[in-house]
Amino acid sequence: MRSRGLVVALALLLAIGATAAVFLYVNGVREDAKTGGDLVPVVVASENISANTELNPLLESGAFATVSVPPETVVADAVTDPAELQDQTTTFPILANEPISLSRLSSGEGVTGGSLGITTGHVATSFRVEGPPGVGGHVVRGDNVVVYATFNGVKVFKSFKDLINEATNAKTNVNAPSSSQEDLPALTVTLVPTVKVLDVENPVESTDGKTSEGQVTLTLDLLPADAAGMVYAAEQGSLWFGLLPPGEEGVQLPAATVPLDKVLGKKA
Repeated sequence: MRSRGLVVALALLLAIGATAAVFLYVNGVREDAKTGGDLVPVVVASENISANTELNPLLESGAFATVSVPPETVVADAVTDPAELQDQTTTFPILANEPISLSRLSSGEGVTGGSLGITTGHVATSFRVEGPPGVGGHVVRGDNVVVYATFNGVKVFKSFKDLINEATNAKTNVNAPSSSQEDLPALTVTLVPTVKVLDVENPVESTDGKTSEGQVTLTLDLLPADAAGMVYAAEQGSLWFGLLPPGEEGVQLPAATVPLDKVLGKKA
């Protein structure tokens, strides 16, 4: 019985010792976190801030605070002093309690592609259509779409020189020679086979959950030449968008009546 009591007492002492060691370790870690010299001060916001927000009013209202974080968690170009936010405007949304980076501010070096993520060499261009041509409000940011254009009775010039002559004659009330142009029948063409949607404004859902009615605005990641072609098509005809399945590319189909280059005034 005595040996059994000694074993129990020894086990209790070991348990107490282990508990004390764990307590001391945890307490030491907490102290290191509070007073450790390796922590880095960063500025965070106390609320979510949207893009294109002037920060001076938020500075005056005390919406920013400085906290200390481990160096491995510090974002690139982190703001370390609230004074760095003076006279700044956000170019990206900032989340509450998120370390603020200079790259998200108007004075910082912008992130490649900007807030929309534009591909290098491309331009972001927006087009607004009614619900059905905009796939009834089912397109979301990041989708790929195919762009169709419909022309009805478009006047096509046989050469760029004729086009310039027409513009000049219009100013002097002189009609261009009929041999320099021709009227085309209605046709629909594939304007851009595949293009990424950078942003979208869809109609607000109705009480029955439908979004097919109302205007849709799509901002597209376009090559400059494709952007120019779409602007022309939007002015001279009408645009329709088709939603492509994830990961699939659109197909360039021939024009129903005449080559697309002829409609857009390009050389054959």
